[in-house]
Amino acid sequence: MDLKQLEAENARALAAFHKGGLVTASSSEFPFYGFYEVNLFEAPPFVMFTANDCPRAANILYEKEFEPGSMQIWCRLAKTASGILDIGAHVGVYSLSAASIRKDVKIHAFEPNPHAYTRLRMHIQINEFRNIVEHWFAVGKEDGIAPFSWVRKPNQQISSGGGLGRGAGREEIIVPMHKLDGSQIAPTIGDRALVKIDVEGGEVAAIQGMSEVLARKPDILLETFSAGACDIINPIISALGYKVYKVLEKERKVVRQDKLYACTAASGNFNQFLTVRPEDHVAVLADISS
Repeated sequence: MDLKQLEAENARALAAFHKGGLVTASSSEFPFYGFYEVNLFEAPPFVMFTANDCPRAANILYEKEFEPGSMQIWCRLAKTASGILDIGAHVGVYSLSAASIRKDVKIHAFEPNPHAYTRLRMHIQINEFRNIVEHWFAVGKEDGIAPFSWVRKPNQQISSGGGLGRGAGREEIIVPMHKLDGSQIAPTIGDRALVKIDVEGGEVAAIQGMSEVLARKPDILLETFSAGACDIINPIISALGYKVYKVLEKERKVVRQDKLYACTAASGNFNQFLTVRPEDHVAVLADISS
């Protein structure tokens, strides 16, 4: 299925949704097709859609979980956040959860993968979350264009592993790239902002281009599997007074670390929590393991 076919599928589903002729996906059916309610998180339920083309549907419908530790932290912080940035939004689980909690705060969702972006926009329309502002570009350290590539997996037209750069055997397009510095976003996020960065290897470029956001010391959920990226990011966040916690997803706990370390795919724990909050504040968000 190419992008035009995906958009046509979205349009057919939207038309059925608005007419009330809904197809409802369930965990007992495979392949998964239709609308489904997401009620796994500490957030009011919202609706998503799959045409058997998105890995998040398998997580939510079949596995009955998606990054439970990180989502617990995210939802609890969203309740009091002054501004929210979802960098690498994919089809929108983090953005949609935040929007279901807060109708009064602007949520910026950044996603350069055109397949994920078109489904993200559909999800925003279905739920009528008018406070989500979607951006079809990669967040980087400069303004311009950049190659973006992903591996197409069987039955997963909407890849969850796309990132900046090229790679053998990967599908590739050219996407717009913008730094957040100078974008007028930073002045609007306030002093209790919440940020998620999941950009599949582009985290250094994203952070290098968002110094104005970082200066406000937002709470950050960050995914990185690169020791080299950690070496570059650590002095930046250390200078700002950030503490680093590894998120243990299934246990819904965090572990204090002396710095940012590369995560491993085998562990199942992909995110680290960066914050300037005192430890007793962090304990309210998740259990702290020594």
